[in-house]
Amino acid sequence: MICLALIGASPTWAAQSSAPSPSTEIGGDLLQKKIISLGKSSQVAFDKLEILPAVEASDQILNMVKSVADNNGHSSAGVYKSYAIILHKAGFFFAAERLFYSAYRINATQLGEHHPFTLSSLNNLASNLNEQGRHVDAATYYEDVLRFRTLVLGSRHAATIDSLANLGYTYDRLGQLDKARELLGRAIHLSVETRGRDHPDSAKLMVLFADILGNAEDAPEAETYLRDALKTLTAVRGPYHEDTMSCLQRLGTNLFEQDRFQEAESYFYHAWSRRESRLGKDNSATNQSRESLIASLNRQGLHEEAKKILGPEVAGAE
Repeated sequence: MICLALIGASPTWAAQSSAPSPSTEIGGDLLQKKIISLGKSSQVAFDKLEILPAVEASDQILNMVKSVADNNGHSSAGVYKSYAIILHKAGFFFAAERLFYSAYRINATQLGEHHPFTLSSLNNLASNLNEQGRHVDAATYYEDVLRFRTLVLGSRHAATIDSLANLGYTYDRLGQLDKARELLGRAIHLSVETRGRDHPDSAKLMVLFADILGNAEDAPEAETYLRDALKTLTAVRGPYHEDTMSCLQRLGTNLFEQDRFQEAESYFYHAWSRRESRLGKDNSATNQSRESLIASLNRQGLHEEAKKILGPEVAGAE
């Protein structure tokens, strides 16, 4: 299966407050650099099971962010969230988790456990735990978010639909495939009803659903979802949007897994050429598409074609 990288159940960062004020004692850019540096130190230590240094570095981040938040009054939870997102996107999940949790507790205390902002904070925390591979903990939080979003916002609200998808994705990671498919199926149905089949969010859910249809017998059904999604994303996002290029890659992989190598070749080629144009030759996504194209050519016995297009040094790769 293809790793969810550009399209998937990543958290919907609900806008709940403004970004940190740049008029702080430490300039915004300098503070951000210090936080990122500490976040890296914390993550490296945590990955090495050096828990005390990891906690000390994240404690320094918490103190810095608290200082900024204390000067922002009503938006203090938003300050924690903003820096948590920075750390999360950088892959420093241990420190980000503590900031996400702080944002959640502030909102829960000030606004109540069931307020939409509080549920958004809890959703962000669950997403962070998913990235750490802590899927059981993430599922527990996602279940709470879904339950209360359904009660507060209704079953057809966009945030509730996203919660269905997030929980479905997490169940898939836990190997509970029937639950995952049921939830993703409901999410797609509601999204199509409320947003429309041609909405990009509906398309992204279709890609996610196709991704969890991992059995060989499900490949034709997954192909149908991917083709619908690609049509929508190309029309709405454009052919060079990261979601569109990712969907191209996924469709190529689906066809490859069905042993339809010639058809897969075309999708891999377009994904590779577009990614190289927009992301550069050395980008990991570009290399993924390039290697997939090599594999599809080799499976057709077109080794000379692979050498001609990609160079002899990579033509034999699989």
